[in-house]
Amino acid sequence: MLEGALILLAGVLAGRLLPARRRTPKPRPQPQAVCGCGHHYSFHAPATGACKGTDRRRKYSDNGNDLGVHDFACGCQRYAGPQPLPDIYAPEIGG
Repeated sequence: MLEGALILLAGVLAGRLLPARRRTPKPRPQPQAVCGCGHHYSFHAPATGACKGTDRRRKYSDNGNDLGVHDFACGCQRYAGPQPLPDIYAPEIGG
């Protein structure tokens, strides 16, 4: 019985003295302003909302031959993602 108590005491002391091996939670990723078309808010024109990004798609000829991968203009006409914070201008205080 004394041996068991010594083993338990050794385990408690080792747990207290050794550095903690607990995993720290990973930081949550920052939310991104991504539209339904998959492009970021920065790809959309501020005035019109039209997307300036490109989509990579395979192109086929009329008889079904593969012509390879080509870049096409994105067909998104308006940014539909989460609204980013508005731009606010505040003049510097003091002078």
